[in-house]
Amino acid sequence: MHSPRLEAGPVALYAQLASILREKIMSGAWPHGYEIPTLEELSREYSLARVTVRQAIQILVNDKLLSSHRGRRTFVTYRPSNPDPKPLFVSVDFMSSVTGDYAIEIISRDEVSAEYLGAAFHGRAEGAYMRVRKTDFESGTPYSTSTHFIAKDIFDRFPRDADRKVKIARLVRDHSGRAIKDCRERISVVAVDYEEAGLLQCPYAAPAGKIVRVFVDANGVVLYLGVLLFRNDRFGIERDITSLILS
Repeated sequence: MHSPRLEAGPVALYAQLASILREKIMSGAWPHGYEIPTLEELSREYSLARVTVRQAIQILVNDKLLSSHRGRRTFVTYRPSNPDPKPLFVSVDFMSSVTGDYAIEIISRDEVSAEYLGAAFHGRAEGAYMRVRKTDFESGTPYSTSTHFIAKDIFDRFPRDADRKVKIARLVRDHSGRAIKDCRERISVVAVDYEEAGLLQCPYAAPAGKIVRVFVDANGVVLYLGVLLFRNDRFGIERDITSLILS
C-alpha cells in the first residue's frame, strides 16, 4: 500500500518527507540499526523524484539520525537516550536548572527595537531590547526552543555569556534592580513549523506546548518577554489547586 501523495505547498516536498521519516525514527518504527528503504523504494512509495528523497535523507543525516555512505545502504543511527522521558513540569520552579545534564545552545543574539515584540498580551514595549534565541537540552536531547526579549539595560548587567549557563528569566530577576512589579504567563498548544521541528528534533506540525512570559515594571513597561516552545513529550504543568477546591 502506497503512502499518501505529498503535495507542493509552503513547505518544500523534501522537508515534508524529512518530517515523515523523522517521525518513523523518533517513534521507534525505524529503530536503531534499521536499514531503511532505498531511494528508489521511497521515491515509489511517496511518488517523489529521487533528488527530493535524497534531500530529505541528507537532512536526517545532518541531524545524526541516519548514516548514509555512497554505495552502501542507509541505517538508523539515532538511539533515544531515555526511551520513556518524563515531562518537565515547566511551571514549577521554572527558573532553576533542570538537572546536571541541562545545557543551553545560543542560536543568536541581536539588539532590536520595541516594534519587534509586537503586541504583548500584557504591558507595553518601550526602548531597545536584546533578542536571544536559544535551545535547551537535557541529556543531549532538545526539549525547548525559545526567543527572549530583554530590556537592553538589564541585559547589559548580565555576566558575560551567562545566558549559556543560566535560565534567562532568572537572570532578568537577579539583574533587574528590583524593577519587576508584575509577572504573567499564557500557555497554549500549537503546531511546530519546519524550523522548530528541526530544532526540537520532532515531526513537522507536531503539537507543542507554548508559554509566553511577560515581566513588567510599575509603569507597565515590558522588561522581559519570553516565547518558549516545548516538545509535547517533555511538556507538563503542575499546580497546587488546594485553595481552589477547599475554599
